[in-house]
Parts: sequence; structure tokens; C-alpha cells
Amino acid sequence: MNVIPVMDLLNGKVVQGIGGRRNEYQPISNSVVTSSAELYEVARAFQEKIGLNWFYIADLDRIQSTKNKNINREKLVNLAKSQQYNISLDAGCKTTEDVREIAEWNVNQIVMGTETLDSLEILSEAVNHFGPDKIMLSIDIKSGKLLANNSNIRKLHPVEIAKYAEELCLKGIIVIELHKVGSQAGPLNQSLLEITKKVIEVPIFAGGGVRNIDDLNELHEYGVSGALVATAFHKGKIGKDDLNKLLTTSD
Repeated sequence: MNVIPVMDLLNGKVVQGIGGRRNEYQPISNSVVTSSAELYEVARAFQEKIGLNWFYIADLDRIQSTKNKNINREKLVNLAKSQQYNISLDAGCKTTEDVREIAEWNVNQIVMGTETLDSLEILSEAVNHFGPDKIMLSIDIKSGKLLANNSNIRKLHPVEIAKYAEELCLKGIIVIELHKVGSQAGPLNQSLLEITKKVIEVPIFAGGGVRNIDDLNELHEYGVSGALVATAFHKGKIGKDDLNKLLTTSD
């Protein structure tokens, strides 16, 4: 079971996610992991205090195409350049050109989300160009409904999308239920459970709602390979010692 700390970046700061309501996101505070909302300091704190160095980072400015969409670029490039961490970055890729741009940032994996992708064919093109180990797919769900900018993607069932990704042998498929982000409501949702039954050749990662080690063990029992976690770390519900209680050792 891979436990992957989440860092959402907005306006140059690491922010606390709340149910996908991005207009309410504020820089993290009152965290037991770090007193800083600066990307590099948060990453270093997770490595030193929790013992984890594989991070999922969402560049919310690029995902939302804000007027400051490039505000996080330098920080992300420098973090990747340090070569201290495994970085899976969702930077709101829509087109093949976007993927090529993010590849130049030298992150370990490019996360391509249904929320922003112009087509699933772009996912296939990215795999052909960069290799499957460089690409992850994020199936973005909000309140049980697929979140997709493209109408053709929006017509598909999440399982259909996951099966398409499985054929590409990606590094992983992330299933994120945005309304559960920061909610501490538990990570299980219908789309996740359906996908884990149908997809066995590609690792599945769950995002949103993880409360404690019991949740992580339950995910493992359902065949989930890893989980994206933020709030439970910052609130001290999961710590370095707790990770030893997992059914399998975290990478």
C-alpha cells in the first residue's frame, strides 16, 4: 500500500482542500507536519517527519486556468530538479502540447485528469511518446458524477475510462472523489469499488476522505494499491508510526 501525501498548490502556496470547493481553499495551517505553506518546506517535512517522499501535487492554478496559471512553475521545476522526491503532478493537461510542456519540468509522472483532458486519445499519445511509466490517469468524480471538460469523455462510465487506461498499462489510475477531499468521511465510493473489480492490471489509487490507518487497510482489502492523503496527516490522525500498522509496507 503506497500512501502518497497530497499537496494542492494555489497562488504559490500549499492549500487545504475542502470538498472540491476551490474558492474556499486557504494555505495550510495548524498542521502537525509543518508550520509552512511553502512547497519545498512541506515536502521536506513529509520526508523527515513521516518518512514519505512520493508526492501527488495538483497545480490548481493551471487546472483552473487562472490568470496566474504559471505562478507555481518555478517552484515545481526546482522541486523536481532537487531529485529528492518522486513527484506525480497534475498540471491541468488538456492537449498533447500541454503534456510535452510538463514533461520538460522533469517530474516523475504526469497526471492527466478527466476534468481537463480534451480527449482520451491524448492519453494514448502521451503513452506512445513518453512511455506508460511516465503517465497516470486521474478519474475525477464529484458527488458521484464524472467530472470532465470534454463532452465525449463525460458520456463515458468511469469503468470504461479505467479499462481504456488499463490497456495502456499506465503507472496508475487515480480515482478522486472531490467532494470527499478534506471531509474525513471515509474513502470508499461506488466508482472506486466498481473500478477495482474490473481493473487488475494497473494499480488503482484512491483520493479523498481517508481518515486513519483502518481506512487504508480497508482500501487494501478491496484491492486498492495506494491512497492520496492530506488532511489525516495534517491533523495527526496518521503519523510515521501508524504506517507500520498497514497490512503491507508503504514504499
